Amino acid sequence: MELAQKAWSPADIGTYQIQAAIAALHGSSPSFEQTDWEQIAALYFALEYIQPSSGPVLLSRVVAVAHAFGADQALELLERLDQEHQLLQNPLTRQRGHAIRAHLQERVGRIVDARVDYLAAAELTKNDFEIKYLVDRADPNAA
Repeated sequence: MELAQKAWSPADIGTYQIQAAIAALHGSSPSFEQTDWEQIAALYFALEYIQPSSGPVLLSRVVAVAHAFGADQALELLERLDQEHQLLQNPLTRQRGHAIRAHLQERVGRIVDARVDYLAAAELTKNDFEIKYLVDRADPNAA
């Protein structure tokens, strides 16, 4: 216990401690549904504070917010973060950004917009399995 308390000393909190806490929350959840998504979203916010320009961290926060607070709030966050960090233009984040936005749009019933983003995400990957998954999500009736 003393070691854990030292690891969480406010002066020493860094990316590794926060990432470990996120992993611990995922690993200790009895099920996906019982995952403490609010806490995970808060930890990604803290990680974003330490690594403000990390696109993968920003997108992971969007996913956690979607699970904790709903797709509408996550879409608003993604829009704001995209305006601030150009996530959908950045070569390191645009494929995942389009896939996340597509899934969120699908969850709120924006099927046409979701289809556009699923296809955009499919065009940005070279993985055949991922392409098939994204194209199938874009048009589930085609299969």
